[in-house]
Amino acid sequence: MKAWERSYLLRKEAKPAADFEMQWDEAVVVDLFPDSLVKTFWKSVVPGSGAQESLVLGAVQAVENMGKDVSEAERLLEEGFKAFENGDSRKLKSLTALIFHVLSSAKDVPDHPYHSFKRPVTWEEISAEIPEDTFEVAADLDSVHGGWLGQIAGASMGTALEGYLHQALVELYGDRLGFYVGEVSTYNDDITYEIALLEAVKEKGRGVDSKDIALKWIEMIPFGWSAELVALENLRRGIFPPDSGRFNNPFQEWIGAQMRTMVCGLLCPGKPKEAARLAFLDSQISHSGNGIYGGIHSAVITSLAFVFEDVREILKRSVDYVLKGSEFRYYLELVLSWCESARNWENVMEKSYQEFKRYNWIHVYPNMAAVATGLWFGNGDFDETMKIIASFGYDVDCNAGEAGTVLGVILGAKGIPERWIEPFKDELRTYLPGFETISISELSRKTLELSELLGGVEC
Repeated sequence: MKAWERSYLLRKEAKPAADFEMQWDEAVVVDLFPDSLVKTFWKSVVPGSGAQESLVLGAVQAVENMGKDVSEAERLLEEGFKAFENGDSRKLKSLTALIFHVLSSAKDVPDHPYHSFKRPVTWEEISAEIPEDTFEVAADLDSVHGGWLGQIAGASMGTALEGYLHQALVELYGDRLGFYVGEVSTYNDDITYEIALLEAVKEKGRGVDSKDIALKWIEMIPFGWSAELVALENLRRGIFPPDSGRFNNPFQEWIGAQMRTMVCGLLCPGKPKEAARLAFLDSQISHSGNGIYGGIHSAVITSLAFVFEDVREILKRSVDYVLKGSEFRYYLELVLSWCESARNWENVMEKSYQEFKRYNWIHVYPNMAAVATGLWFGNGDFDETMKIIASFGYDVDCNAGEAGTVLGVILGAKGIPERWIEPFKDELRTYLPGFETISISELSRKTLELSELLGGVEC
């Protein structure tokens, strides 16, 4: 039936009811931009750690990082914080919308260093120089299971620590850093996107694309934050990837892709280019540019972990899979050069704090530095790596989850210290409807099966 026919039939069959009562009171209850939400944009606390953050402030910061003039947005910020303090929600709503509008049309700062780097956004351009190497490895259940356990353990540890820097963490937790510092909970937003990707692969197999994964986001994920929040809003309005990751999305180069694409490496063991391609498909739903490159890098080091046991070799090899001339590669090479010459990880951390002080704690660069430093100086030791990443600060749950996946693959489930995994009782809890409780063992078996399904894909 044609749309106009259905519409005409609906109107033709409509019959007024004499006893109908007006329902305006019910209609206005649906507030699309409630006071509670707009206030959290300006001031909120991280659910797992209590760290303070301001999403609007981070948006302005992120757009400036991309070489844009944000002077008008910064002026509006001052008005917004005054409105927040005065409890003027109506004014705060209009200022929030205005700031995002101003950011979306911000002009380039001509001599900003950001513009000196390459930033292609298509797979054809990004992959042109990626090595074609594939390695003959037989992915076994113990490695995949170890990857998931390592990720869940790292994320669970880091949830209570995210949003803080080294000194504050050491002052409160001291020698307790490097293990769970409170209640052990597997609730975490990062893994929800990985589960959605697995469901898309399960349904579409080798032909899965960005649209398929995006539709699973809409079906399964009720809420997101920063880049994922914007992407979900775009998707609900029919703006699909790659536009969903770019349109009015100031957070497109934050950590969101890097935090969730380890699953692509688990699905493509020993096939780093294919892991990179799958990560690209996922990443461009909510990110662009260097945000995508971060997602690719996370997938690549996970895939290489099935081949090499030396984490330093994995990190060195991973550079070849990141676009030459990109800002992400520049900083990755810089951090690795610090690691090679530094006396200890603290020295690299201090350099990172100075180099990345203009970036938000959720941006991809400082967190890439934390992951690389933790893996380098942890040198294959799970406990030591977790201690370094916990002490480094920034987005600790994402970073520990990424590093934990890599080490879990290398060590296998049997090689991860029992004290890390015993509290889970093989149970992963999420806020996804229909996936509230998942067996980690079953998740691992499912991942291995899907990996075998994808085994014949060509890059």
